[in-house]
Amino acid sequence: TPPSRKNEIIHILAKPEGVSKTRLATELMKTCVEHNLKTIIFVDSHKLAEILKILGEKTGIKVGLHRAGLKPEERKKVEQAFKKGSIKVIIATPTLELGIDIGDLDVAILYNIPPTMSKYIQRTGRVGRRERKGYVITILGDDPISAYFERHPSEFFSRPLERQVVTLENEEVAKIHLLAMARDKPYSLEELSHFERKIAETLLADGFLALRRRTLRITRKGARFLSERQSLRGVGEVIKIVTRSGRVIGYREMPMALKELHPGAVYLHGGRPYISLDLTTKRAIVEPLPRDYPFITKPLFYSDPKEIEMYAEKRYRGIYLRYVNLAIKDAVFGYVVKRFPGMENVREVELDKEYTYIFKTKGVFIYIEPESDWDLLSNAEAFHAIEHALISAAEIVIGAAPTDLGGISFPSGHIYIHDAYPGGSGISAEFYRRIDEIVEKAFDIVSQCRCIDGCPRCIFSPYCGNNNKILSRRKAHEKLRKVLQLEFIEREVSAEHYGKPLV
Repeated sequence: TPPSRKNEIIHILAKPEGVSKTRLATELMKTCVEHNLKTIIFVDSHKLAEILKILGEKTGIKVGLHRAGLKPEERKKVEQAFKKGSIKVIIATPTLELGIDIGDLDVAILYNIPPTMSKYIQRTGRVGRRERKGYVITILGDDPISAYFERHPSEFFSRPLERQVVTLENEEVAKIHLLAMARDKPYSLEELSHFERKIAETLLADGFLALRRRTLRITRKGARFLSERQSLRGVGEVIKIVTRSGRVIGYREMPMALKELHPGAVYLHGGRPYISLDLTTKRAIVEPLPRDYPFITKPLFYSDPKEIEMYAEKRYRGIYLRYVNLAIKDAVFGYVVKRFPGMENVREVELDKEYTYIFKTKGVFIYIEPESDWDLLSNAEAFHAIEHALISAAEIVIGAAPTDLGGISFPSGHIYIHDAYPGGSGISAEFYRRIDEIVEKAFDIVSQCRCIDGCPRCIFSPYCGNNNKILSRRKAHEKLRKVLQLEFIEREVSAEHYGKPLV
């Protein structure tokens, strides 16, 4: 408890026993409402927020929802209702972390472990400001990060405030700002920095800007491009979500929209399920489903990387790395139908065609020599598991949230770990800088688990595009053990990757 506060704040790590994580979260929010405690549940994905809202309301309590993709007036209505006390519990994504006045708070329930101590403080700082005891409950799960802090609980609360990471040269952000500047007031190339000038020249060549009287002015093409990117929270194309009658129910940004709104996807919005009928580059057409619809979906997809430019390279133990500019093609080819709320797999469905989206970002290329006496599948299992373990390790070492980084692996030993956001966020640069700590922590993750050959506590990921198939903890352990025993990579890096990309 901060010394300026007289009231006590209790911090709890809660491990579900005999019930699912979602069941525990639902029971906690119901108990808090029954005891008249104003409560926020923080989650890291919009889909999970929707799921918990549905489950909470099934217990008979009124639940507010606050996430990106809802209309501003919908979010404002929830904020005001919570502040006045007409609703006692809100389920929120990070939209409620900063700068929104919702009044005092009695309980913060963290469904996921915040990736950094600063995020932990930000999400829990409003708890206990009234003259009574406050509670912060962090729910542990069956995942690598929870398993790690279960083994090392003292590390959870003793984590230092981390170095803040941001990229100052995000090309996608710069495009939007340079177009907006030109719309407000024409400017000359001489007014721009070297980085800005390079982006402006590209916009000029692509017809988004025009040079008139030695000043850059926005074109109709540029104005259309700008109007499609009005979100302050991201830079990807915004997909409008509409019903068959044309009613707008919300918005979703690419590339997430690709994975959540492909045809056949069950999309949750405001506690109601919809089925996606069609997805184009501008909009998704959805149709409402019965409120008690017993299924949800998870996308099956792959990502294909193309290197554009290399910024730096180095070697660590048995690993070769380079920090690069990338073009990533995400392709959804099917989906898994799961029973709700138990999440049991029902069937896999293959789409009639692939739905794709290409975006530029920054990332780290990693090469680890494949095992010559293993077949293609064995190498694929090892490197896919290593990719998952590296992303989990990055959360512990550099505070990268699970959705901050994407990963792609090939059986040839080529692995890409990239910023998940168009243009890059800077987190992969920190990954590159601290690769030694991350690899050692990944080795710890695959070494400490006592499962047979892979489970949610070590190498399974809820974000896996292959439904957590083609994974081997034992092979990942064996490969990383050999890598860490080497002083440096002994052979030349294989130029071309081969085999199917796994994410």
